Amino acid sequence: MKALAGAILLAAVTACGSSVAVSPPASTPTTAGTPATAASSHAFNPTDLAWIQLMVPMDEQLLRVLAMAAKQAADPAVRGFAAQLATGHQAELTQFVTLRTRANASTTNQHEGHDMPGMMTEPEIAALAKTSGAAFDQLLKKNLKEHLAQSIVVARSITTAGQDPAAKRLAASITVSRAAQLKQLAAL
Repeated sequence: MKALAGAILLAAVTACGSSVAVSPPASTPTTAGTPATAASSHAFNPTDLAWIQLMVPMDEQLLRVLAMAAKQAADPAVRGFAAQLATGHQAELTQFVTLRTRANASTTNQHEGHDMPGMMTEPEIAALAKTSGAAFDQLLKKNLKEHLAQSIVVARSITTAGQDPAAKRLAASITVSRAAQLKQLAAL
């Protein structure tokens, strides 16, 4: 089951047409002179790394979109929900960046320019930027639903196929919070 979940995440990540490149972990010599993986990075498996490298740009992009809601949303409830999501996603992004640093993973956005589930393309973001009022609200809600649902899918794969304890805890937290956020979004 773990292998299947990991394969699903890796397939989702690479569905954009690019493989996930991860910088090799730092090595330190052991007392026997044989290189050993740094203790801070050996806890991450490829599934953890793929997830982290996917979620950093997903959250960065979503924060850009959520910032638009303060000026462009017609419904005060949509503006409030977007502000709430922005606060949570900013805190989450900080956790992902910390994990990425601890894993010595590449900071290059492997997914830039790719059309992936849960991520808007740059042309979609540009179109959203030119929209306001009720049309903005509807488009934002549609994209939020896709982002939140896809985040749950990939986070679940980490809870089963991930290795790093901190990444697994974050994934479990995201699974619960995103489900609650989807319910809030449906009520708007």
